[in-house]
Amino acid sequence: MRRRRESFESEDATLLAGWMYADLLLGLMVIFLATISFVPIDNFISKSLVKATYKQVDKAFNFNRGISLIYDKFDAVALEKDIDSFKKREGLDNDAEIIFAQILGGYNSKTETVDEGRNRALLYSFNLSQEQTGLFRSASVTAGADPNLKPGEIALRLTFVSKIKK
Repeated sequence: MRRRRESFESEDATLLAGWMYADLLLGLMVIFLATISFVPIDNFISKSLVKATYKQVDKAFNFNRGISLIYDKFDAVALEKDIDSFKKREGLDNDAEIIFAQILGGYNSKTETVDEGRNRALLYSFNLSQEQTGLFRSASVTAGADPNLKPGEIALRLTFVSKIKK
């Protein structure tokens, strides 16, 4: 009987190096995607009407509290009165400006879409840009929708900053 000849050739793994590199990149991509946070854009539209430019000089110019207001129609006079009373209550200067405004439109989630609430907020933001007092002239504005508000209501969240004295 013939004897089988055993092969003592070593295996060559260099042909698999490309696959190992591809698997490594795939693994890194999975880790990257697992660690980033996703922000849904269905709930808001970010639209900046006017860009505000402020130079931060001192922490004293930061004001980290804001005001939240709810209205059922656009009333510039009532809005101005509410903002003035907030400034007095919080000890803000009269020249403190609004640097950020978030406008949320209410909608009924059973009978309306989120777009209808967002459209109400956008209409309100256009009215704000037209008003004559100039309260929102240097504010960045975002518009969105909130089902916790009634369909006719508009919520405003305003952030203030003191003007830098030169």
